[in-house]
Amino acid sequence: MKKLLKKRFNLILVAVISAVLVAAGVPMSVNTFGDKTSDFETETVVSSTEATTETESEESKETEPQTELSISSSIVKLKPQAGKSKESKNIEKKTAKKLTEKKTDKKKTTEPSSTSAKKKTPKKGFSYATAPTVKNKASYDEQWNAGYLVAIDNPDRSFHPAHVELSDADRDLLERLCYGEFGNGGFTGAALIAQAVRDAMNTYGISSVKDVISGLHYTGRTNHPGGKTIKDAVVYIFDMDKSAVQHRIIYMYDTSYVDSFFHETQSYVCTFKTTRFFDKK
Repeated sequence: MKKLLKKRFNLILVAVISAVLVAAGVPMSVNTFGDKTSDFETETVVSSTEATTETESEESKETEPQTELSISSSIVKLKPQAGKSKESKNIEKKTAKKLTEKKTDKKKTTEPSSTSAKKKTPKKGFSYATAPTVKNKASYDEQWNAGYLVAIDNPDRSFHPAHVELSDADRDLLERLCYGEFGNGGFTGAALIAQAVRDAMNTYGISSVKDVISGLHYTGRTNHPGGKTIKDAVVYIFDMDKSAVQHRIIYMYDTSYVDSFFHETQSYVCTFKTTRFFDKK
């Protein structure tokens, strides 16, 4: 009987103590720490996920493709040579090392091109036009730094050509023309041809490359598609609104094929390899 009373007393005591603890707000579940641990682990996972997302975002920014055309490896700085030489002197952009001027002889060129030919001797009585003589030559570095590929003594500082939008068909035809007119000219040669087409379109209000070809009697073949270098040159001139030389150019001809009296009566601007470029008189 005493044991039973003691047992009941203990149960009542436990119940009273429990009621007091609950009223005081003391948690009775042994899983409380485990729940907090779970919460901590959850927060850790979330934080880790956020960190991973941020890392992936930073990596995606670093690997995001560049939209601007990279042409630094294609550009060659050119400057005019003293006298009446028909050859320009190439200067590597990075090293500024002068290359030996190409000699004119009877050997065939080793450059793959639709315009390669033997050097010919000018006709008797034929003379080449020269650029106007200037007392104070313009800074070549200033022209190169502005994005011009060929530096000249007398740049036209008022030369600001208007933007011309090319259709897909015109772009393809122009790239073919650049190859046909100056296939061995590389980036600079193609840029000069593309500029001549753009300048003609601006000057005469011509709206298509086809009309430029027929109107100005360009004779370069258009049966060969242009490669990446030529495509980049067309983008440089038409999409990026750059120019190969700081002067309007309209006409050009390859002196290894013909002596052109008409061209030499126009305003001479520059020469690249064996191709001479002119503005209209």
